Amino acid sequence: MKTTAIPKLRLALCVALLMTLLAACSESPEDAPQAERIASTAKMSIVEPAQGAQITGPKMRVVISLEGGIIVPEATRDIKPNEGHMHLSLDGQLATMTYGLDQEIEVTPGRHILQAEYVAGDHAPFNPRVIQARQIEVK
Repeated sequence: MKTTAIPKLRLALCVALLMTLLAACSESPEDAPQAERIASTAKMSIVEPAQGAQITGPKMRVVISLEGGIIVPEATRDIKPNEGHMHLSLDGQLATMTYGLDQEIEVTPGRHILQAEYVAGDHAPFNPRVIQARQIEVK
């Protein structure tokens, strides 16, 4: 006569393991503990291109204004509210991590969203973020 106790025990263990994994995966990123980020003293804006600008590619000049903050050339974990780097993104994709406020980036024809963000010395955002976006069109 066959015993069914072992297969039932295995099934019960598999179900318990699956339920544990599902519970662990159900936590949203918002539920996870977040490290406190400092606020920046900087105010940043995109000077060029203007909102809705029509640009002739294949390169686009980006000029940033930064007040109350400085660009530092090296990454560091010792973050300060007035020191950081500039990140430029095009359509949500990082285009450059730069140490300057005036540069050119390559663009393709079409409508795009340019985003500039002043980030802390560790390349992570300040809280609140120091960020601005522009819609542009490349011909």
